[in-house]
Amino acid sequence: MKLTCLTLQNFRNIEYEKIYFSDGVNILVGKNAQGKTNILEAINFCSYLKSFRSCSEQQLIMIGKEFAKIKLEYKDFSDNCVIEIKIFKTEPKQLKINGITVAKNRQFIGQFLSIVFTPDHLNLIKEGPNKRRSFLDMALCALDIKYTDALLKYQKILAQRNAVLKKSADCFENSLLLDVYDQNLAKEGAYIAYSRAKYIEKLEPFAKKIFMEMTKTDIKLKLLYINQFLKTADCCEDFETAILERLRKKRQADIIARVTQSGIQKDDILILGAGKSLKHFGSQGQIRCAVLSLILAQSKVIYDIRGDYPVIILDDILSELDRTRKAFIFKGLENTQCILSTCEAQKVKNRGNILKVSKGRII
Repeated sequence: MKLTCLTLQNFRNIEYEKIYFSDGVNILVGKNAQGKTNILEAINFCSYLKSFRSCSEQQLIMIGKEFAKIKLEYKDFSDNCVIEIKIFKTEPKQLKINGITVAKNRQFIGQFLSIVFTPDHLNLIKEGPNKRRSFLDMALCALDIKYTDALLKYQKILAQRNAVLKKSADCFENSLLLDVYDQNLAKEGAYIAYSRAKYIEKLEPFAKKIFMEMTKTDIKLKLLYINQFLKTADCCEDFETAILERLRKKRQADIIARVTQSGIQKDDILILGAGKSLKHFGSQGQIRCAVLSLILAQSKVIYDIRGDYPVIILDDILSELDRTRKAFIFKGLENTQCILSTCEAQKVKNRGNILKVSKGRII
């Protein structure tokens, strides 16, 4: 997958700009607050319809303007593709794929694939489970529309179940309703849990290899899928049975707490180095390399599943890496298109296609 051209209008601090990209490494160079990250944000937004900065869509619109527009042109299996997004202040956004309007987000997500690594991702291991669940969900939603559907249904059913639990400390009269919710939660949760388990299974060997090459040690990275139901499962049905059994077993406790305390919303990934939790025992260098290994391993999994590499986006991470790690990164990007940003022009000289950014313009 190769990004060829990005056109932005009224996006953040960019009033209008058309940017052309080459194969291989493209480097956005400029001082802070000039618009480098805004360009990367727009590219990644086209993959997930979500900003990696955790902001609302309306914040993407330039101050004083009524809309923002992103047009992204790329090659997918040698075919030329165009996707367009128009974001309004008060109306729903408009989505187009090759000129055809798309009604639902789920039909748009994953058409153009990119993966992003920012300094915030360095907290992937140190922060709570929700960060690691989000890491899984973003990857799987882009690869599997059934996963997206299951996740949306699960979240809706969970909210409905919690609403019933909050109404009364005695939910005897709602026992039949809770039975229905439990069955539906188990069904959707099973697909989510099984998909997460299989994705981690695919991700681990790639992450392990990248980590060993990057650190130049024999320390082995291991990923464990942590859930409340099963250590291993041969099929979705195994998870469905286990989830339903736990929901029924914990119902009285849920009634007292007035909230659902069991489910895939509690899942986590345990990341080990040499058999020890990196969160509690890893050095800063090991944690940094482990996170970067997970991000880069995603591109290998996507290639295995889709037969094409995603565009890799690296936002201002070179300053976080020593010379050896930087050399490894550039070497590892040889078969993919990468777009990265940096303030340090001298350190990326002759490393790729340089695009100088100033005040929202390519100069």
